[in-house]
Formats: sequence, C-alpha cells, structure tokens
Amino acid sequence: MQPNIFSRQPPSFRSFIIAVITCLVVLFFDWRMPHVIQPARDVMYSLYNPIYTVASYPIMSREWLSQQTKSEEQLRRENTAMQAELLQAQVRLQKLSELSAENTRLRGLLDTPLIIDGRMEIAEVIGTDTDPLRHIIVINRGIADHLRQGQVVLDDKGIMGQVINVSSHNARVLLLSDKESSLSVRIERTGMRAIVSGTGDLSKLKMQYVPTSADLKVGDNVYSSGLGEHFPAGYLVGTVSKIQRQNSGEFAQIDVTPSAQLAGGHYVVVLFSDSLAKEQPYVNR
Repeated sequence: MQPNIFSRQPPSFRSFIIAVITCLVVLFFDWRMPHVIQPARDVMYSLYNPIYTVASYPIMSREWLSQQTKSEEQLRRENTAMQAELLQAQVRLQKLSELSAENTRLRGLLDTPLIIDGRMEIAEVIGTDTDPLRHIIVINRGIADHLRQGQVVLDDKGIMGQVINVSSHNARVLLLSDKESSLSVRIERTGMRAIVSGTGDLSKLKMQYVPTSADLKVGDNVYSSGLGEHFPAGYLVGTVSKIQRQNSGEFAQIDVTPSAQLAGGHYVVVLFSDSLAKEQPYVNR
C-alpha cells in the first residue's frame, strides 16, 4: 500500500494545507449560510474587546500625561484664545441679528399696504437737523433721485412727515411732531375732519379745534384727509390716545399718538403721489 501524500510532506506543510482547507470551508459557509457563522463571529468580537482595551492604554496614558504636564501659562493662553474666539462669535451673532432685523424692516416697507397710489423711493435716514428744537431728519435721496419739495415721507406704519428742502444727494424732512407741522385729517369711525399739529414731542400730536360735543373716542384711527393738497388722502397718521373735555372751554384737548416711528426709524419711503403732481421749486440750503 502506497503511503498517503501528506505522509511524504513535512508537518508544517500539512498544517498549512489543513488551514487553507478550513478557511475555504468557513468562507463557503459564510457566503452561503451567514447565519451559521454569525454566532462564532460575535464570540470572536467579544474576545477581541479586552485586547483592544489593553492596546489603547499606552495612547490614553500618553494623552493623560500630556494634559497633566501642561504648564499654567499654557492653560492661560488656551483660555485667552478660547475667550477671544467666543467674543468674535458673539460679535458675528450680533451682526447677523442686526442684518435680520434690517431685512425685516425693508420687507415691511416694500410690502406695506399704505403705498397704493404712486411710485415710491426707499431712503435711509442719515442724520438730524442741527437745531435741537426742530424735528427734522435728513435722508440720502435728493435732486439726483428726482425728489422735490412737498413729497410725503412714510414708514411701514404711517406718515412721518414731508420733504421741505432738497439738495443734490439728500433732503430734509419735517416730521409730524415738529411744532410747525400740521395736516388735515379724518376720523375713520365717524368721518369727522380736523387738524393735527405737532407738539415738539416725538410721541405725541394734538388735534385742534374739535368741539367738546364731537363724537370722538380713545382708540379712534386718524387718517390724512387730502385737504390742502399737502398730504394725499387715506394714509394713517395716528390714534387718539387722550381726550379732555372742559365745561368752560369750547374745544376739547385731544392727544394723538403717531403711528409712524418718528424717533427710531432707519429706513423710510418717499412717495411720488399723483395728488402731489404740481411741481414746486427746489430749495437748496
């Protein structure tokens, strides 16, 4: 009888052949029946975990020692750098918040339902009048933008005032709250007409020459009437906020809160209204 082929080979070769055959069998079962091999794979993974843990100790120890050996000066520098980064991030966040608010204001101006009877021009408030007793703002639009004296200026809430002087690239706007400002108005609820004038207070207007017997209530909306051809009709002026009827007086004392943001507006709308088509001369000062 002839000896087996494996008996002629050295033991190391036989072991190699057996290992290869075993691997091929395991690969075949893993390919055809993975559910049979999966339990054995799970057991092998669990056996590897202690090895992984022990192998990671040198790296973890080195990092721990590195952290412990850092000098106090290094920690201070890192803390200072982190504080600087935090400050920069906060500044950027403030800028983003301001840009978002500015975008909201511009959208309010573009979408306002008040502007319904003419072309408009958005302008930016760039200053105020040098006289502290006058309520006059300066906007960055002028003759080059076809502005003229007498045009109405609004924000997204209501009438702010009227252009009184125009130069090449800016214009001066008299606010409703100025003591020399006045306009004809109409009460929305009753249709009654009156005159509203400035008081020198940005948060308060006064309604003049209203009889004590007039049908007027706190909360009534006040709109421009269009009389006098200085302001077009139908734009919100403010809301009645206070009524004082005196028995001895012929007229009531009535306060009106302006609807426009006279004190804090940054962007405004200059209205090109058909009702103000009559050209007025430019005034340069």
